[in-house]
Amino acid sequence: MSKMIDKITAEDRRIAAEILDDLQAVLYAAEVNLPSLGIDWRSAKATGVILIDLGAARPEIIERLVVVLRRCMRP
Repeated sequence: MSKMIDKITAEDRRIAAEILDDLQAVLYAAEVNLPSLGIDWRSAKATGVILIDLGAARPEIIERLVVVLRRCMRP
């Protein structure tokens, strides 16, 4: 079963990895480090749904992320 899911989700996994790389690059440029950022591969193998896990981060890191997001939302 797992090999079938791997085959079916190969393109989705590739896309998720590219998106994760893009997100990490943007966060790095904004000096925001989410230490647990990654792809939840176990869930993907079990369900076929690829999830990017933002993980856990200290409040001051999330505060920096909020500042970055608010700046981007300004007209």
